[in-house]
Amino acid sequence: MGISIDELFERSQEQHIRRIEAMVEREPMLSRADFDYAMARAQEGTRTEGYKGRCLTLLSDLCMHRSRGYAEMAADYARQALEVEPGKKENHSLLGMASGGALWDWCCTNHTRLIDYYKDFVKRNPGYAPGFMRLADNLIEDGRLDEAREAVEGMRRAQGDTYHVPMYLGWIAQRAGDAEEAERLWNQMTEDYADIWFAWAVRADAYAKKARYPEAIAAYRRAVALQKPPRFTDNEDSIAQICMLCGDVDGAIEAYEQVVEIMREDWGMTEGETVEGYKQNIAQLKAGKRTDIAMNLNSGSLCMVNPSE
Repeated sequence: MGISIDELFERSQEQHIRRIEAMVEREPMLSRADFDYAMARAQEGTRTEGYKGRCLTLLSDLCMHRSRGYAEMAADYARQALEVEPGKKENHSLLGMASGGALWDWCCTNHTRLIDYYKDFVKRNPGYAPGFMRLADNLIEDGRLDEAREAVEGMRRAQGDTYHVPMYLGWIAQRAGDAEEAERLWNQMTEDYADIWFAWAVRADAYAKKARYPEAIAAYRRAVALQKPPRFTDNEDSIAQICMLCGDVDGAIEAYEQVVEIMREDWGMTEGETVEGYKQNIAQLKAGKRTDIAMNLNSGSLCMVNPSE
């Protein structure tokens, strides 16, 4: 047929990888057999020319997928344990760890290792602005604000003046306790970059993190109006969660229905773990149940893991 063995193998490898990617997207928890198969095929792919990077990403995704599945199981068992022993500290700690709960212990929450990695990363990739953003994110979270300002300057050198500059300077001011300066910088951001939906989305995030929910929803809706297909779902998802916090069940249902519509119209997704999670949220809300709504969602492919990028 005029097709070499190498070409046949490459096609087979592509089919395996696509199958694994679909499994990760559609299944909330892979069976041990499927996980072992997927890991073995992805590891084999790292030794195939043209597939190394993609398969290394897939290996990381597989491990994260499995860890999320186990974390949800751990949280469920911890909640059951608390029903039996509500005063047992270990159960509360396990629930917090499994659910990503707040923790004040600096030794457990600082990001030094990740910061060190990104400091080295930006030295090796000085023209890649998102590397500086990741570095700034973690420096700000740890209160290392002078270093964060240096990271913002590195980002500016890499990509010029964008809405990211006032956004990050605003977060630095907020972390330093200067709420007035943060407000000024974020207002400047949405004035100077009024047509960029990302700017409105991060402005909305800032409002939401200060529990200024009506203003947050208004900014998220401005971001929704500015988005062009294919759209991400973060804004509607955030609106839904705020509506739930405020007791607006109808608003939450409407926002989640919009998420499902975006996934269908813009991405052609009508089934799978992410879609079913949102549909389950809608069904539970319509039935008057709010328990574990957030647990039904995941960081699917339609969410900007870091909207700042």
